[in-house]
Amino acid sequence: MATGVAHETRAPAPSEDHGGTGSARRSLPWMVPLGAALLLGVFIPLVYAALSGNLGIPHNDTWAFGRSAEDFVHTGHVRMYNWNMMGLAGLVVVAWPVGASLAAQSVFIAVLAVAGLLACYDVLAGALGPAGRRRAAFGTLLVALWPGFTLLSTSFMTDIPAFTAIAATLAFGRRALDRLSLPWLAAACAAGLWGATVREQVLAAPAAILAVALFRARFRADRFPTFRIPHILGLGALLLAATGLFELWRRKVPGGAAPDLTVRKVTAELVSVEMVQGLLIVALAVSPAVFAMVRPRRWSWPAWTAAVATVAAGLLVSEDKGAFLGNYVNHDGAYSAASAAGRPILLGSGWWMALACVAYASAALLVGSVVDRVRTEGWGLRLRPELLLFAVATVVGTLMEIGGGADIYDRYLIPMAIPVLALVLSEPLPSPRALRAPRRIAPIAVAAGMVTITGATLTVNAFTFDMAVWNTASRIVASGQAGAEHVDAGLVWDGYHSPTAMSDHADRSVDRDYFGALRYLPNHFPCYVVSPSPRVAAGWSLVSVQHYKTYGFIGDAALYVFRVGGSQTCS
Repeated sequence: MATGVAHETRAPAPSEDHGGTGSARRSLPWMVPLGAALLLGVFIPLVYAALSGNLGIPHNDTWAFGRSAEDFVHTGHVRMYNWNMMGLAGLVVVAWPVGASLAAQSVFIAVLAVAGLLACYDVLAGALGPAGRRRAAFGTLLVALWPGFTLLSTSFMTDIPAFTAIAATLAFGRRALDRLSLPWLAAACAAGLWGATVREQVLAAPAAILAVALFRARFRADRFPTFRIPHILGLGALLLAATGLFELWRRKVPGGAAPDLTVRKVTAELVSVEMVQGLLIVALAVSPAVFAMVRPRRWSWPAWTAAVATVAAGLLVSEDKGAFLGNYVNHDGAYSAASAAGRPILLGSGWWMALACVAYASAALLVGSVVDRVRTEGWGLRLRPELLLFAVATVVGTLMEIGGGADIYDRYLIPMAIPVLALVLSEPLPSPRALRAPRRIAPIAVAAGMVTITGATLTVNAFTFDMAVWNTASRIVASGQAGAEHVDAGLVWDGYHSPTAMSDHADRSVDRDYFGALRYLPNHFPCYVVSPSPRVAAGWSLVSVQHYKTYGFIGDAALYVFRVGGSQTCS
């Protein structure tokens, strides 16, 4: 952490205006990718969700979060549904003006996504310097193209609000540290505190800012102007006290617990596997930047050794557990575990093998680059210290969560793209001639294309599948054959219409033939089942087959509607 002050940590960036003269011409190179980030990451998926009817239905965990927001509007009290492992309440309260409508909730998240991407750009631009605006915009575009970001930016999940809070905290914190501004420091803590009431992991960002400020005040006061230590300690104490009080209150909120989704023993192998999978999903998302900027020709042998070891670890993990953490980046569709097994493999198995290879190569270059930079630049990595501390805190926190038995999903790691991109994009900029060379442009184009296609496919497929399930279950209810609470159409439908909150079944040996009816909704008695699989359980009889398009407009897939024999009351 010896690289404490801003001008010591900001990488020198060569001019990126290759020929432009006027201010409008100079601004165009960074405005185009930033505008593309907003279009591709938020506006286009929002329009598609609206036109396809997806804004008005819940997706993934929004069945619980959206219901909590609706309840808060109608009752003025925070109530949850035993399906959240994070604060959440801060999002429910802030969304009060739009909480009564699922569509309005989704638009509210889209607004936060725009703010988050703009804050992300600001953080990267601050890390790369005035001449790095185009690279910062390019990095922001890669964040927007993260597979699953478009689904998250159009649904009432906690991931986008947490990402936005982190990006805003880091943006405010940079101004506070560079300008020695106590108001900016307070703003960073306030943004981090609100984020922590949505998801506790956000605390890593204000903690990093305060740690850097305290370090400078303690060890650099004789060389540079710094904050006064009592001010820093006071803000830190207020942050901890407010977080502690919130957590004490949250534990008393009705339905604030979460069922244990998995029965697994935490082992060193499990922790290692999930950390490698986390590295691979981050490396995949930033792979175009890695392939564009990282040049391993002059690496030392420790860097090459680390790169080879990374590939070997990725191959070992993928052979048994799959390359990525999963939840949104799944070969059978985003959050496919929320429905019965049987959804078709998207894009073919060969596509996912190729995608994993892109992740292996990117992860190897990324790890090798870090090792080589430690050798040449020291442990500060020529990165702004608050970004480095945030990354370290996030990695350590993720290790602790895995070690504690918590499930870690790919979407949790989106904020890690900010420090990783700041690191990668601070590499010396290759010449335009070098960037246009086929051997460099080809991997960049392949990686960017595969990441974009994967994200678009996951989004369109999720919207199509969710809408098909919702419409099929709604038709059963509209026909008068069963009430909504007696139709098992997967987690989202079951949870949204359940008369009671989720709970874990007392008998942990109970299996899940169809998602909600047996395990997590013990008071849910289905008369009809809507499943993507033709597999029939005992007592079921096939009623109809409903067809839908796998990729929105092309591809054939089906939903199977079963009548459950022996059902009693169905309305």
